[in-house]
This record gives sequence, structure tokens and C-alpha cells, in this order.
Amino acid sequence: MKNSVLNELRAAIEEWARAHNVEASLIEVKPSGIGSSLHILVVARKGFENWSWVERHDSLFDFLNAKVKRPSDLLISRLSTLTEEEFEKYEEVEA
Repeated sequence: MKNSVLNELRAAIEEWARAHNVEASLIEVKPSGIGSSLHILVVARKGFENWSWVERHDSLFDFLNAKVKRPSDLLISRLSTLTEEEFEKYEEVEA
């Protein structure tokens, strides 16, 4: 997978965060390890408090689809938008 696509997605996420007053503490864009699938994780220190999970997920997904022209075989297989508190719980489950 080309690093340029990963960097372009990361830059688009940073732009989306700025536009929505989201203070991201972690942004990960990485290959899933299966084909051309990607995992994207955005953890926010501030800015997600008044959004439901569905609203923030859909907003970012729609923004990325409109902003980044990625190869047709490149699939976002996981897009997680979490508050720091949600991320801490998520890490506990993953362990």
C-alpha cells in the first residue's frame, strides 16, 4: 500500500478535525493486513462529547469519501471515532 495514500487520508482527517473543533489525541491510519483494507482510528481529547457515535462516524466517512481519491480496491474496513474515555475501555477489551 502506498504511503502517499495513507498520508493523504491522515491529512484529510486532520482537516476534518480542525473544521469540527475536534482536538484529536490520536490518529492512526494503517493497513489492516488483509488485502487493501485500512483501519482508521481517531481518538479525541475534546470535540466528540456532543456527537453520537453514528454522527461522528458518518461525518468523517462522508468527508473522506468526498475528499480523498483513493484506488477503487482500497477499502476502509474499520473506522473508529472514540473519545479518550471510550478508547480506554476499548483498549481494555482488546487486551
